[in-house]
Amino acid sequence: MTKVTDDIYYGWIDNTADPTFWHWCTAQGRWVAAGTWKHELVSRDPLHLEPSLLWRCCGLHGWVRDGAWIPA
Repeated sequence: MTKVTDDIYYGWIDNTADPTFWHWCTAQGRWVAAGTWKHELVSRDPLHLEPSLLWRCCGLHGWVRDGAWIPA
């Protein structure tokens, strides 16, 4: 697991081509996963995905560019 922020992490499950993200959702009080198979993996190191990520559970929305979270 790689930390992006205190409540956003990502990793590759079973050597998949795309990372899976986990976010601590305060609205649900649990970790919520988000797959990225519909995203473009621009760079693996540092991580860069397009387009943005959105967790509908709580509305967290932003980009991962240059390995950092950029809020929308």
